[in-house]
Amino acid sequence: LFRSSMKFISGFIASIPNFLLSALVTIISSFFIAIDYHHINRFILAQCSPKVKGLLYEIKDYAVNTLLQIIFAYAKLMTITFVELSVGFMILGVGSPFLIALLISIFDVLPVLGTGGIMIPWVVYLFINNEITLAIGMLILYIIITIIRNIIEPKIVGKQVGIHPLLMLISMFAGAKVFGVLGLLICPIVIIIIMNLNDTGKIHLYRNINDEPDPSS
Repeated sequence: LFRSSMKFISGFIASIPNFLLSALVTIISSFFIAIDYHHINRFILAQCSPKVKGLLYEIKDYAVNTLLQIIFAYAKLMTITFVELSVGFMILGVGSPFLIALLISIFDVLPVLGTGGIMIPWVVYLFINNEITLAIGMLILYIIITIIRNIIEPKIVGKQVGIHPLLMLISMFAGAKVFGVLGLLICPIVIIIIMNLNDTGKIHLYRNINDEPDPSS
């Protein structure tokens, strides 16, 4: 357990430079885009036909709405994690259970770090200090929270944004594998935009099941 925990911590530390670099580039590029947003927007639209402009506006509306729905879904997940942690900490006798649960649940929203970014080092620290009973309890709590999170996340997020949980899970997994942390957010949004555009007839990538006769009838 100690070896696997140290391996996780070393891997986490090694990933910090890439994460910080990506965050820095994102912040700087967002700053420049925000400063000259109207000029950039007018330049892009000037290159497009009226039909393409309309499509771009629809994509923008879908993306903004989907992003808000995803934020709301993760707020639900954060609340569930807070309740689980609060109950677990009270059972284990951890001091200031609500405050610590709140901080960890906020930290849990970050895809790279999550609950394990705090709880695993905490468990390792407890083992090192021979607080074995509390360490085992914390480890069990972390495992329970992780299992529940992995089960309910695709369902809650998928239901909130209007796609099947399986498709949501696949899009999140594929996005994370291909694009890293941002892929967890970007890929589901892209999938939803494609579905909406296809359903409204703006694009034709696949046949809608509602348009096909039911073979069982």
